[in-house]
Amino acid sequence: MSSTSSNRERYNPKFTEICIGNVSCNTEPATLLRYFEQFGSIVQYNFTSPTGGFVFIEYKHLSMVDNCMKARPHHLDGHHLYVKRALPVDDEHPRERFETTRDLMVVIDFGDTICDEKEFLSELRDYFSSYGRLYACKYCQEKNFRYILVEFADKDQVDRIILDKPHYYYDHLLDVMKSIPSNFDIMNKKYESNKQQSPVIIKDAIVDDNYDYAKVRNGFSRSNSGAKELINEIDLENEVYRLQNVLKKMSEEFATKRQQLEAQFSEQLKQLDANTEQTNLLQKDREQEYAKLSAEYESKKLENESLNEQYLAAELENFEITSYYEQILSEEKDKTIQLEAEYAQKSKVLNSKQPFSPSSPCLMSPSSSKWPPEPALHNNTQN
Repeated sequence: MSSTSSNRERYNPKFTEICIGNVSCNTEPATLLRYFEQFGSIVQYNFTSPTGGFVFIEYKHLSMVDNCMKARPHHLDGHHLYVKRALPVDDEHPRERFETTRDLMVVIDFGDTICDEKEFLSELRDYFSSYGRLYACKYCQEKNFRYILVEFADKDQVDRIILDKPHYYYDHLLDVMKSIPSNFDIMNKKYESNKQQSPVIIKDAIVDDNYDYAKVRNGFSRSNSGAKELINEIDLENEVYRLQNVLKKMSEEFATKRQQLEAQFSEQLKQLDANTEQTNLLQKDREQEYAKLSAEYESKKLENESLNEQYLAAELENFEITSYYEQILSEEKDKTIQLEAEYAQKSKVLNSKQPFSPSSPCLMSPSSSKWPPEPALHNNTQN
């Protein structure tokens, strides 16, 4: 598979243009140029409307356009700038210049005997992957024709593929276009008369012995460029008038869409304002409740500190009382030990002075029922 991408800048200087949309009428051309000069040398520029709208900037080299596209998104004076590559006028697909999409359509207009479907799909995916990341490459069926849908990650990849036309699968020219509604209508009308076009006729038209494929690859863009340069003044005026009408229609559609979006977002904004007011009231209640809880917390904190002080004082007093009673208890124990010692000593003395023998018991009179007798205890006490 091949394309004429290596010659596009040489034979098509218009490919070095970018189209800038959403330009504010308050934006000075010098400010706009200073911003886009950071990506490369600007050859010329063109404002489509003095009150703002679209601006076409032409760079000196194609690599400068690539640098500008890689630096998206672009913002200037608080506005988002819609930047895309400027595509040439294509009479077969007139809407491709204005509409952008991330999907590419490759119409299958040659016979199934030329290649295996899986092999063709795999090679097509590998080929278009050179333009950047793609998500899918699959067969699809429209009303009157079949096509391959290639889904890319960026719309600029699709624009680059359109600029690099023609594309070939070996010696067969691929019918490559953007996957947009206008192209679907064009292709359905094209294949409406003969839904199953004869592959033999297409094959014969492509493999003609007098058909120079190398010349087509290298001179397709050159011949188209020369044809555009020979346009007369009347056709040029008609083209300008057509473009003005297209721009007017787009402006009207944009104004209508803008009004619809403003009405839609106005209702959403009112709802958000109501939700914001409710949120503010709820937040105010939460703040009051928080202040109340904070005051209660401070009060409890002071009360807790007072109780801690009382507890510490009670602990200290308890410690002092405990120490006092432990001291008294110790003194009383000492006294008790001393009294027990004295009692034991006196009992020993009394027992040693009484001649008592257990083997010879004696009878005691009722008058002498106390033991030991009082005179003996008195004498012992005196001693």
